[in-house]
Amino acid sequence: MSYRITVEPSGVSFTAEAGQTVLEAALAHGVALQHGCGNGSCGDCKGTVLEGQGEQGIYMPLLLTPEEKAAGAAILCKFKPTSDLCIAASVHTESFQHAEIRRLLRLGPDVMGLWLRPETPFAYKAGQYVQVEVPGHPGVMRSYSIANRPADDGTLEFHIRRAPNGLFSTQLFEALQPGDRLRIRGPIGEFFLREDSPRDVLCVAASTGFAPIKGILEEAFFRGFDRRIHFFFGARQEQDLYHLDLLADWARRYPNFRFTTAVDTGGTQMLLPTVDECGPWGQHEVYLCGSPGLINATLALLKTYDTPSAQIHFDAFAPS
Repeated sequence: MSYRITVEPSGVSFTAEAGQTVLEAALAHGVALQHGCGNGSCGDCKGTVLEGQGEQGIYMPLLLTPEEKAAGAAILCKFKPTSDLCIAASVHTESFQHAEIRRLLRLGPDVMGLWLRPETPFAYKAGQYVQVEVPGHPGVMRSYSIANRPADDGTLEFHIRRAPNGLFSTQLFEALQPGDRLRIRGPIGEFFLREDSPRDVLCVAASTGFAPIKGILEEAFFRGFDRRIHFFFGARQEQDLYHLDLLADWARRYPNFRFTTAVDTGGTQMLLPTVDECGPWGQHEVYLCGSPGLINATLALLKTYDTPSAQIHFDAFAPS
């Protein structure tokens, strides 16, 4: 059995076989439905069911508010149609552009700093991400957070961890060189600095989850934020904590900024007792980035402080 899916306002349509999610079906038919992780962790494939029925699979907490659920919102990478559907969702219509590798720098044993300069600079908000096409694999994309605030020359910075047998990261560590060109698309995502918030700021990140947090912090300093900012940075090994000199420099230059690091081989969720000790966090604007496990554990902690969900922003890093 198959179902007809129509996407508004683009008018694009395709079919989904029984058991396929909306996103799976879209990609199988070459429809570039906006998405990020593809596993219910980021929420960038959020859409609204206008007509029809389906089954919503499991996704990260807080991706949909009660009001959004009541209005028919769905996480499309986990939504399986049980009838023909008409949905409101974003379809990528912009073309890719090329970006030149300007610099490569090891930030840690398994973390590479990558600097790209797109052929046409684009506007983005600190914390958003772009999709990079894997060289030699047309249409195969990897999502990476931008690690710097918008630069005058349009350069984009990324922090990329080497993944076991990673399709892109293996090439990055072993083959790609400055001067090579990659195809990219973006910017994408709702994880960015809320400039109009008057609240103090809590940031929690693990490993390369530091990348978008770094961009957000740079933007806050550039904007002259005088509210207090506390950043908690965790890793499984000491060597996985990078840019500590930069963080120390920021702490010296900006009296409202402090950072705390934690290392625990038991996992980055062990950072949370330290976060808890420094609370309360109920009145803070919160930015979280790391594994789904870290995000879920931090959300549970914030619930004990009755931190309103509207003040919590997160970007869950999950394997492609």
